[in-house]
Amino acid sequence: MLGGYANKLGSIDLSTGSVEYNDSPEEWKLKYVGGRGMGVKYVFDNGPGVDPLSPENILCFMNGPLTGSEANMSGRMAVVTKSPLTGTVTDSHHGGWSAARLRWAGFDGLIFRGKSENPVYAYVTSDKVELLDASELWGKGVHETVKFFQNQYGEKELSVIAIGQAGEKLSRFANWVNENDRASGRGGTGCVGGSKNLKAIVINAQKAIVRTADRDKWKEAQKRALSTIMAEENITSPRKGGLSVYGTNVLMNITNSIGALPTKNSQKTAFGDGAEPTSGEYVKENVLVGDPTCHACPVACKKEVEVKEGPWKGLRMESLEYESSWAFGSNCGNSDVNAIAKLIDQCNDYGFDTIEMGNVVSVYQEACQKGYANGGSLEWGDGEGMVALVDQIAL
Repeated sequence: MLGGYANKLGSIDLSTGSVEYNDSPEEWKLKYVGGRGMGVKYVFDNGPGVDPLSPENILCFMNGPLTGSEANMSGRMAVVTKSPLTGTVTDSHHGGWSAARLRWAGFDGLIFRGKSENPVYAYVTSDKVELLDASELWGKGVHETVKFFQNQYGEKELSVIAIGQAGEKLSRFANWVNENDRASGRGGTGCVGGSKNLKAIVINAQKAIVRTADRDKWKEAQKRALSTIMAEENITSPRKGGLSVYGTNVLMNITNSIGALPTKNSQKTAFGDGAEPTSGEYVKENVLVGDPTCHACPVACKKEVEVKEGPWKGLRMESLEYESSWAFGSNCGNSDVNAIAKLIDQCNDYGFDTIEMGNVVSVYQEACQKGYANGGSLEWGDGEGMVALVDQIAL
């Protein structure tokens, strides 16, 4: 038996409501290492002719052999399925604590197939998966869904991965959103969840760090890896490197300066002075209120912000990631960091992919600019108008 793995998968048939527990072949674990590799193998073997929105498509939430251990940056989960957006396999990843908690509950992954007659959620506890009714949550956003489960099960040891209205309505770029703000974006994984009437995966597990077979060798390997992460010359260096200090949005001023920043629906490749007010440096000085992190990660690249003025005053959210920020920032001609925070949070609540939605909005803005929008009008940089448009798309 290989080390690292829980050697247990939850196989859930949503059509029948049955749950079986099995394991992947050992040769697969050696050949397709990690959550992505294993998930892609299952989806690939499920067949190329499967309709992504049919009950026959499978939806995998997968961990790797280091997940839930003391290995640094081992808190990622891979969501793998056949994409309704591209028609081929897609794998998308989120951070936070859900991957570690799934491992602590005794699972290497969950594989869903079929379609439930009514909305359900999967409740995962120690070595057990239950399907429970989620009818009262259908039509609710991610934030309200997460709060519902926190009230029901407590917050301390709980992770909630959920879809919002975007997934329910089968938007091809709907996400699964973990713990309110950490999305498995791209590819439409949330759309597949909606097609199966699967509202959420709720994981309730106490911390149970995965033990190593050879503690001395583990410590040696971990020390080498950590020394690279901690080195002051590296971007990952805690509280010193750019990724740790400013988050992924440390890239905003850099890409703007070299002419690689999508601007006004990529009609331009730099945003001039408009980039700075949306950058990681600006966020740190003006709206940053916290540096939350994921399981076993010393970098803490997530940046919790609070809007301090304007129509969205009081909004707290994580986080102004680089790609989401340019999608709703420079690419929409928008230099208002408060509007960007609102738009990202809005998409997380609905369960939309922020990059796709930012591009949808910017296409419409260019159409308005060039008179192709049948009388529509949305100016570049109109934050409130952009927020209203996202609401119209969602509802």
